[in-house]
Amino acid sequence: MQVNLSATGFWKVNNSGKEYAGDLYLNKEEGGIVIYIRIPNSGAPMSYLELPLEISFIAGSTINGGEITLVNCSRISTKSKIGTEEVFGYSAQFMFSGVKFNKEEDIAFSKMTINIPGIIQWGDVSNYIKSELEEKKDSFIDLKIIEPIEIYSNETYTVYYHLSFSNPFYFMEEEITLEQKPYLIIDSQSLQTIEWFIETAKQMKRLLEIAIGVPLSYGSISVESPDIYYEFEEGEKHIRPLEVLHSYKHTLNSELSTKRITKHDYLFNLSELKQADFSQWQEVANKMEPIIELYIESLYNQNLSVSRHFLNMVQALETYHSRRIANSLGNYKQRVEELLEIRPKAFREGDREFLLGESKKFVTLKGRLADLMIADYRFWFRTGEFRLLEFPQVIATTRNYYTHYDQKLEDKALKDENLITAFHILRNILEFYLLKEFGFREDFIHERIRERIKPIMNSIDIRKADERKNNQK
Repeated sequence: MQVNLSATGFWKVNNSGKEYAGDLYLNKEEGGIVIYIRIPNSGAPMSYLELPLEISFIAGSTINGGEITLVNCSRISTKSKIGTEEVFGYSAQFMFSGVKFNKEEDIAFSKMTINIPGIIQWGDVSNYIKSELEEKKDSFIDLKIIEPIEIYSNETYTVYYHLSFSNPFYFMEEEITLEQKPYLIIDSQSLQTIEWFIETAKQMKRLLEIAIGVPLSYGSISVESPDIYYEFEEGEKHIRPLEVLHSYKHTLNSELSTKRITKHDYLFNLSELKQADFSQWQEVANKMEPIIELYIESLYNQNLSVSRHFLNMVQALETYHSRRIANSLGNYKQRVEELLEIRPKAFREGDREFLLGESKKFVTLKGRLADLMIADYRFWFRTGEFRLLEFPQVIATTRNYYTHYDQKLEDKALKDENLITAFHILRNILEFYLLKEFGFREDFIHERIRERIKPIMNSIDIRKADERKNNQK
C-alpha cells in the first residue's frame, strides 16, 4: 500500500511529557495510516526499544494547527541515521481528526456511524421514490427521508439501519447526481472504546454477509461523544462528530450485490430480520464463530477450487453438529434414542442404523450429516439425483478422498457437476440451521430453504432433460 505525506507536526506518545517531531503519511482510500517519529541524535545509535513496540495512542498537532490522535500503533520500521537522527515508524489502526486526547480512557464514545457499501437492496427502502404522476405531473422523483430503522436493541446498545441522502443545491449543471449511502448506527447506553464499536459492527457485518451472500467492507466511520461538542452563544452545545480514518478498509468486487432480483436471492432481508430473535444469536455467536468463518471464507475467496469450497462446507456442518447438537458419542446416542421415540416402530431400526451406523467409538461424519438431514423429522431437504439415505455416506467418502487422496475411493468420490451440486445441497442444509440459530420462525425457515435450493434443482432437471434429448439422437 502506498502512503503519501499528509502532515508534519509534534507528537506525544501515550501522553508522555516528551514531545517528538514526526511526519504523518496517509492513504485515505485504503485506510493506510503511518507516522514516522524523528528523534535528533548526534551520538551513538539509540536503543531499538527507545520507544515502545506497541503504543496505545499518539496525539499531536500539525504545523498548521490541526489536532490528530492515532490509536493502536504498531512498530513497522526503525532506522538510524548516524550522527543526525533516529526514525521510528508506526502504523495505526485508527486516526481521529480534530481532537487531541490526553488520556487513553478519554478515547471513548457513545455512538458510531459506519458505512457498509452494497447493502441498499437488502435494506429494501429508499429516500428517493417515484412521484404519483396523477397528483404531481411536473416531478418524476420525490424525496422521502427514511428515519433510522431499528435492527436490534438490548440494555447495552441499539443498532439501526440508516440511509443518508444527497440534496443538490446548485442546479445549473449538465449532470446532477443523487446519492444515498447505507449505514449502521450503533448507539451505546454508556461510553465504549473504538474497539468495542468495531467488534459490534463486525458481528452485524457478519450477519449481513450471511444474509446477502457476498463479502462486505467498511466505508467511512464517524463517532460521537457527549464530551466532544461545539459550544455556541449562551452555552448552547451541539455534539461534534469525529471523522475516523481506519485500517479496516479493503476493496471488494461488489458486482454480485447489484444482481439481486427477488427477495429469495437473500437468505433474509431487513424487514424479515425483524421476525428473528437476534438476542438468541448473541448468546451462541462465540460457539458459532468457527462455522461462520468457514461459511464466509467461500464468500471472500471466490477463486477457491470447487473441492475446497466443498471441504469448507462439510467441515462447517461437522463443526456445527459437534458444537450445537452432540459433542460426544454418549450425547449422540442419547439424542438418537430420543428421536426414535417419535418414530413409528416399523421405522426405528432402519433409522437407528441410518443415524448411528458406524459410530462405534466416535460420532462419524456420516452420522452427523444424517442427523442434520433429518432435521428432527420436521423438514426434508431436497437432494436432487442423490438418494437421501445414501447422501451422507457419499459426502463422507468424497471428503475422505479429497482430504487424504485415497485412490481406492476415487471411483466413489464426487467430481465436476456432481461435486458442485453436492456443495449447494450442503450449503442449503447449513443455511437451514443458521436461520434456526438466528431465531426465525419454523414456517419462514422451511419456505426460504425450499426457495433457495429450487434453482439448483431446476438446473439438474434441465441437465437431465438435455441428456435424454441427446441420447435419443
